[in-house]
Amino acid sequence: MNSTAHKLEIVRIFEAAPEQVYAAWTDIDTMRRWFGHLVEADARVGGAYRVENPSGDGGRFAHVGKYLVLEPPHRIVMSFTFEGTEPHGFTDEYIEMQFRPLSGGRTEMRFTNAWNGPGMDDAEQGALNEGWGTWFDQLARALSGSDVIALY
Repeated sequence: MNSTAHKLEIVRIFEAAPEQVYAAWTDIDTMRRWFGHLVEADARVGGAYRVENPSGDGGRFAHVGKYLVLEPPHRIVMSFTFEGTEPHGFTDEYIEMQFRPLSGGRTEMRFTNAWNGPGMDDAEQGALNEGWGTWFDQLARALSGSDVIALY
């Protein structure tokens, strides 16, 4: 990983074992329950993934990348690029998830979204945090066995 100038960090607790939370990022059937309406993933180091969701204007938006680090069930690092029509200037963007077992079969996930390029003001940072929060709420529901994938 290159060093990055900007990052967002989020810590979430999930009512599931680390192996289950890890699998939610690598098992395509589980990913399709929470991460996107269309999910393609080759969960191996160097393998690519693509996640598509509807946008508010009737279109679609996609995120693509590669699995960079897979250390089951402790850590995942993935490159992360928004595929859109408007340039955003972000480079070297990645997401990293670290999973720590907690008592009662729960897991603490330490999540980092990092990038180079333009920074974000408070409103943009809040929107990014809210977007990931929506995905993590979906993930929590998927881990509980609920039917999900409503996203946007």
